[in-house]
Amino acid sequence: MIILARKASDQGKDVRIPSGLVQDWYGAIFIPGATIAQVRAVMQDYPNYQNVYRPEVTESRLLSHSGSDYDVFLRLFKKHILTVVLNTTYHVHYGELDPKRMYIVSKSTRIAEVKDAKKSNEEELPVGNDGGYLWRLNSYWRFEEAEGGVYAECEAVSLSRHIPFGLGWMIKTFVEKFPKESMVDTLKGTKKAVVGKR
Repeated sequence: MIILARKASDQGKDVRIPSGLVQDWYGAIFIPGATIAQVRAVMQDYPNYQNVYRPEVTESRLLSHSGSDYDVFLRLFKKHILTVVLNTTYHVHYGELDPKRMYIVSKSTRIAEVKDAKKSNEEELPVGNDGGYLWRLNSYWRFEEAEGGVYAECEAVSLSRHIPFGLGWMIKTFVEKFPKESMVDTLKGTKKAVVGKR
C-alpha cells in the first residue's frame, strides 16, 4: 500500500496567523479494482465511520441529509502523549463532474473539546476557550475512476492554537503530529472500507 502524505502549504511550511497555526496537508492513494459508486457508498455511510476510522473516530452519526448535502457528527479521539477528545460537526457537500469523477467538500461547523478525556462523561469546555488543539478542519476530496481503480486525493486544512516558542512541548508535539497521522489513517481506512465493499 503506497500512501502519499505531505504538507501542501508553500515550501512545506505551516502558516502562522495571530494566535493560531494553519496546517495544510495533502494525501493520495490508489484503490485498485474500485469504482466511484463503491467509494461514494463508503463516504456517505456516516454511521459506520466509527468502525471505518477507529480508533480516531469513536462515535459517528448522520444529523441531516438533503440532496447532495449532509450534516454529520464525529467524536474524535487522539492520544499522543496527551489524550484529547473532540465533539465535532461538519457540513459536507458532494459533487459529480462526470460518472467517473467526484469531489467532496467538508467544512467543520462546530468543534468542542471534551472537558476530561479520561472520563466517560461528555461535559465540554467552552467552544474557542479550550486547549486549542483543533479549532477548524476543512477537507477537500477528489476521486477519479481510472486504470482499473479509483485515485483518491485529500487536502485537509486545519486551524489550531499557535504554541509560543519554548512553551508547551507536549501541546506542540500533539498539534504538529495530529494532521499527518490523521491523513494517513483516513486514507488507509477509506481504502480498506472500499475494498471490503467489493
